[in-house]
Amino acid sequence: MAKQRDILNRIKSITNTKKITSTMEMVSTAKMKKMQSRLEMSKPYDVKVNEIIKNLLSTGVETASEPLFREVPDPSRVLILQITGNRGLCGSFNTNIINKTMKLKEELEADEKEVLLYVIGKKGINFYNFAGVPMFKSASNPEDKLTFEEAARISEELRRMFASGEVHEVYVSYTKVISTASQKPEIIKLIPISKAETEDIDAKLRINTEYIFEPNPYRVFSYILPLYLKVKIFTCFLESSYSEQFARRVAMKNATDASTDMIRELTISYNRARQAKITNEIAEIVGGAAALE
Repeated sequence: MAKQRDILNRIKSITNTKKITSTMEMVSTAKMKKMQSRLEMSKPYDVKVNEIIKNLLSTGVETASEPLFREVPDPSRVLILQITGNRGLCGSFNTNIINKTMKLKEELEADEKEVLLYVIGKKGINFYNFAGVPMFKSASNPEDKLTFEEAARISEELRRMFASGEVHEVYVSYTKVISTASQKPEIIKLIPISKAETEDIDAKLRINTEYIFEPNPYRVFSYILPLYLKVKIFTCFLESSYSEQFARRVAMKNATDASTDMIRELTISYNRARQAKITNEIAEIVGGAAALE
């Protein structure tokens, strides 16, 4: 049986760890609520942009001349924008995104396509550096400090690369928010834009109204499409940040609960060791007294 001093040292160490994990859980909860609020505020904007595009398409506006709708017959260069976190201690959050990205990369390379990795987040960067996988570009994740301007800058960069023919397809690998308590890694095709994607709007939000477009549908269309990409990228970042904080909160809560269980078990072991020592001392005293008689 372990000595009392060793058990007390372990209890003290685990108690200190529990304080850290409990604090991290509270911080993650606060950040998660902040990201949830930003998601809820940005959703109506996202829905409205999709609705405008759908109404423009319903007017019969020609999409063949729009570069963002133009599909390359035999795409050979594909870019994957992967969004991970900068830190760990969030369960399998980062690992799931990386695994899904690598799976898509292998499938595309099996079709003899060149894949460029645009990695956002230090955890993803560290993995590819360790694995020796080359990256086209990398940057740290702004996380809860993300602004719409930063998402717009990335969107413009991707749009420019696609329009110039530098890449033929652009995918985004991130963690999608299914509900407040459910998220899953997902990969979507960002460019070229799919008509089915833009028409995927909640039926309750669809309004059967005739619109008058000024100056004309084509001018509005050319303006709204880049905005659509910016909003899409911004939403992906928000969902990814929310999912990361949710995963970290769950991981820290599990660690705190495990620490509580370990402290309880160690306390029982300490009491048993203490009782055994007292019993042994009593036995020695009784034995010594009997010998004197």
